[in-house]
Amino acid sequence: MPRKSRQTKPNDPMSQDELWQQAWNEPRSMDAADKQALLNHIHQRIETNPRRKKLFFISISAAAAILVAVFLKLPNHQSRTPTNPWQELASNDLAKKIQLQDGSELWLAPHSAIRVYTDFLNQRNTELTKGTVFFSVAKDAQHPFSIRINRQQVTVLGTAFTIHKLDSVDLQLTVKEGKVALDDQGGRRLLTAGQQVCTAHALAGMVKTINPAAADWWLQQQVRLHNISLEELLNRVETYYQVKLSHDKINSAMKVTLTWDLGMPLGDNLTVLNTLTGYNIH
Repeated sequence: MPRKSRQTKPNDPMSQDELWQQAWNEPRSMDAADKQALLNHIHQRIETNPRRKKLFFISISAAAAILVAVFLKLPNHQSRTPTNPWQELASNDLAKKIQLQDGSELWLAPHSAIRVYTDFLNQRNTELTKGTVFFSVAKDAQHPFSIRINRQQVTVLGTAFTIHKLDSVDLQLTVKEGKVALDDQGGRRLLTAGQQVCTAHALAGMVKTINPAAADWWLQQQVRLHNISLEELLNRVETYYQVKLSHDKINSAMKVTLTWDLGMPLGDNLTVLNTLTGYNIH
């Protein structure tokens, strides 16, 4: 009579060998039951065969190496440590809106860039590396929102403000609403809605009182600027376009009213301004 083929059982050494081979070759294909079976097999050998304990412990490092491969490679046990802890976000020649995981919103002016910490929900850390960004920060008392720039730091819990990177050392901070803390070499400076400060050599200067709309005036396609001083207008333009305008002597206190079209080139808008003022600003 022909001999029946050998059937493997859950505790059969051959089936265990097959599990070990599968763990090594295809760790992602293993389910939780098979992983547990391997662990049970290790404990069973230790308890049921005392004579093999010594030899078993000598080879336990090899088994541990396989288990590490199994548990680290399986989807539920992948390492959560990111290879790059920062995500770079940037705009081109147009403004760009970005919504973060916590509900905060960022508007990047043209040619601006910011880095966001990968594990952002646990550590709301960002870093402004270039240009101008308007922040509308979602409130979260347990996780303060911070922005590093030029070795200085702005910290908030929930507010709206704009930061402009002036150069590799200094910045301009304009608050639309809420309260913002600026930390630099001189200590901490608190700013509230309608206040603006610039740093010089990494130290905060005098806090100015301004129209809160100066923080985010450029978020619209067309902006009607009513009775705005020439000084403030030029400051906004230079900040947004990241340029330094040239002109002869002007009356910076002059008030002008005009519509600034952000869909038009800068030169076309300046032509309208020069027509109103009689100056040659370029």
